[in-house]
Order: sequence, then C-alpha cells, then structure tokens
Amino acid sequence: MRRLLAMLCPALLVCFASYSQECPSCVLPDSTGLRFPGSRERMEAFAGRLAALKAHPDSTLTIWHIGGSHVQAGWLSSRLRHNFDSLGHFPAGGRGFIFPYPLAKTNFDHSYNVSGEGEWIGTRSSNPSKKLSGQPSFGITGIAAVTKDTTAAFALGTPFSYTRLHILGSTEPEGLCPRVVAGPDTLMCRADTLLRGYVVDFPHPVDSVRVEPCLDGHASFSLTGLLPETPMQGGLRYVSTGVNGARTTTWTERCPEFEREMSLVEPDLVIWGLGINDSACPGKDFDPERFKRNYRRLLDKVLAERPGCAFIFITNNDSWRYARRRMVHNDNGRAVQKAMYELAAEYDGAVWDLFSLMGGNGSAEIWRAEGLMKPDRLHFTRAGYELLGDLLYAALMRECGE
Repeated sequence: MRRLLAMLCPALLVCFASYSQECPSCVLPDSTGLRFPGSRERMEAFAGRLAALKAHPDSTLTIWHIGGSHVQAGWLSSRLRHNFDSLGHFPAGGRGFIFPYPLAKTNFDHSYNVSGEGEWIGTRSSNPSKKLSGQPSFGITGIAAVTKDTTAAFALGTPFSYTRLHILGSTEPEGLCPRVVAGPDTLMCRADTLLRGYVVDFPHPVDSVRVEPCLDGHASFSLTGLLPETPMQGGLRYVSTGVNGARTTTWTERCPEFEREMSLVEPDLVIWGLGINDSACPGKDFDPERFKRNYRRLLDKVLAERPGCAFIFITNNDSWRYARRRMVHNDNGRAVQKAMYELAAEYDGAVWDLFSLMGGNGSAEIWRAEGLMKPDRLHFTRAGYELLGDLLYAALMRECGE
C-alpha cells in the first residue's frame, strides 16, 4: 500500500503516514476506504477484470462516473483519470462522451480545448432554458447547446487522438448534416445509425477538428454531446457525465436519449455521485424512500445492459443549501448516507462514505477553513476535489489488491 501511494502522490503518502499539514486533520482516516453492507462479489469480479487488463491490453474495461456539479466541474474525475493513466499499470482507453461546455457558457475542467463561433444558447436537463420554446432531446451528458446562427461553428482539441467522431444532436428541419474540418480534410457527416446525430470517420487519427453545422436561414442545430473514439481500441476508459443541478430523476425523466447512448458506455463499474440536489430541501420534504425508488430506476437501467456491473455509491458531502437567496445548512446528509448504505446492501455495491470521511454534520465549515471547500460550503475547491480523487483512487486500488 505504501509503495502504491508513493507512486500515486507523494503528498498523499505523507497524508496517510502522519495526517500532518500535508493532509488536513479534517480527513478521518478510518473512513477513507470502501464499505460493503452487502456482498463483495460484484467488486471482486471487477477487480478480476482490472487485473486481466494488464495481461490483455487489447481488452476493454470501463469506469463510468455520473453525477451533478461535482462531476461537471471535472477536477474529481480528471484526478481519478490521471491516476489511472499516470501509474502506467493499465493501458489508456478512450475518453468516452464529452461536451463542449463553453458553447453552453458553463464550467468544465479544461482537460480539452473548445472555442466557439456564432451565437449558442446553453440549456440543461436539470434546469431547462426559458429562452428556448422547445427543448432538445437530452442524452447521457444531460446538457445541450442550440444555435440558429448560420455562422456558428466550434473547434475541439483533445490530448488524445481518435479516428471516429459521433456528433450527438439533431437539426430542425431534418436533412442537413454538419461538416468537419480536420487538417487538410473537409468531411461531410452522415446520419448515425447507432445514436441520434451524425458520425464521421477520419482517414488518419486526429486530435483537433472544427465542426460546422452548415445551417441555412431557417434551420436550428441542437448539440447534446460528442463521442470521439477509435473503434476496437482497448484499455481502461474513465467516462464522466455530470451536469450542474442533476438529480436522480434528471436522466430518467428528462433525457430521452439516455438509454440509447448508455448502451455504448458498457460500464464495468459505475460510480454514483447523485444525491446532493435531491436532498437540497428542508428535512421534512426529503423522502428517503422516494429517493431510493428513483435511484433504483437508474440502477436497473444499467443492470439491464450490464448485469455484472459493479457499483460505488458516493454519499453526499456535508453541505449547505440555498434557501430564499441565502445559504443554510443541509440537514439531510445523514438521511442520504443511510439510504446509500441500504441501496448498496440491496444491489451488492460499495459505499464511499464521503459524509463520514469529512467528519459528518458541520464538517463543511472545517473543510472551508482548510481551503478545501468554496465559500458556499457546497462545492469543493480544486485542491479539495483532487484530494478526494486521490483518496477514492487509493480506496479502489486497495480493494482491488493493487
């Protein structure tokens, strides 16, 4: 374990060894591991597949992290992805679904580059834009950017290369197809037979493209995501899909393309980070049974596609919530924690108890004082997210025997 941590993050090694200034005392060491209120069988199967990936790098293993603003911010998921890639034990697979967040004028982690032209209107499935008379057919990303501008376009640059690009979305009226410029090549997209949208194949691997919707004066284009990939590529994929304000019902009730797009994720492990927005209400208004019912709908959708999938439930962090334009403490942290343990017992999943790791009720104030949470005591700072990414990675690797 000590050798793993030394490779993972020297500061984290000091943290585990002494819990000194390098790792704040607000981290409770006895709560950093995964907990199993039910069977470990699913996680043991995942650990076996992870070990097999070393011997068979052309095989594929996928971890899917789904949640709200903690995931959209990207620092937590990027840290986890970096830890998997940087140790060199596992071949890096594709990135999976991404979204050009600057077109929607919202935050992301800048692990890839996006620049837009023309006028775009952003809208989220968790809080649809009132500027749009109709809403796009949201999918797995839970977010969209819409344009009617004939000059609209965007450029995408990634730190990885790919040979195929799925452009998720639609044009109204139908019939128009975007074109993609990649170096000297200008390619017309074709209708995607797998997903709602368009697809283009490149003669050579690319890492920089320009997408042009090619609208006339009466059409509109709704972009709901991108899937850059190299068919038959092996390795470990860490896919993250999160949207600010997302609840358990966001994907089940407002994203009609969710199941179709989910079928291409093929997850071996899903990390669930939903719950903070479901519980952002007075205690009397939070119904744990309804919360679990909503979660089961998502869990059952995944199991219908991937019966052997493993699950990790991340409990809510201690937090504050907005109430009448001011912040008040969210008293539902313990109720969500209990519900997560019950779901994990029911579905043979693991719990990563962030609520306990932080110190339980009232700990958000301490984490803010340590510079690990933002003043809203709801979101973490970059340093806070990266610390959590290191801790969760170490917990998962310890459980997988790495």
